[in-house]
Amino acid sequence: MDDKTQGIVLQSLRYGDTSLIVKVYTRESGLKSYMVKGAFNRNAKNRVALFQNLHLINYVEVGNMRQSSLGYMKDVQLKTVYHSLPYVMNKSAIMMYVSELLSKTLTEPEANPSLYDFIEQSILWLDLVEADYANFPLYFTLELTRHLGFYPKTNYTQGFCFDMMEGHFAHDYPVHPYYFDAENAALLSRLLDNSIDEACRISLNARRRREMLDGIITFMRLHAPVMKGFKSHEVLRSVLE
Repeated sequence: MDDKTQGIVLQSLRYGDTSLIVKVYTRESGLKSYMVKGAFNRNAKNRVALFQNLHLINYVEVGNMRQSSLGYMKDVQLKTVYHSLPYVMNKSAIMMYVSELLSKTLTEPEANPSLYDFIEQSILWLDLVEADYANFPLYFTLELTRHLGFYPKTNYTQGFCFDMMEGHFAHDYPVHPYYFDAENAALLSRLLDNSIDEACRISLNARRRREMLDGIITFMRLHAPVMKGFKSHEVLRSVLE
């Protein structure tokens, strides 16, 4: 019996008239790429709708499984049918942000089950929650830094700023421009080491939420150079109300 692979679709690109190249973050092997032939054909078994960004899928790998070459899939199935993500505009914008963020930062073919589970559980939470999710991009981005190895140190003391280059709170403001001032550092400390529910219940106005997200993305850029060209957070400016 063929073993099923669990995966999260990060990106799909049209190849030729009928095929796709799909990037999938798998629980078993990290990042992998596949050729899906005939995805645009009317009677295709692996139809294009299965490979929307951040779809959770199960499938069987076939063909050459070397990391350096494209693999193939069969028996592709949705692991979960989303209730709200494709239909609620604000959630769709957040999903676009998450998809690009993951595509920019997950570049290695190495298994990381805890990271995979975090992504899957976060997506499912967003799909089911009906309100109080505007802070989700803040929470998700910060938690992603934990799995990537540069989560901010939780050494906050009242009145401290946050030095983005050093990744910790500090009494004195740094000479470089990459820091949260004392007011935003206090908000950052409230987001750290919180559950997703607690983080999303923190009351922030739209301006402060945008400032926090811009700062967290700057922090990501300083520690994850593959963030070059990241743009989808700009779409969230009209969403984080």
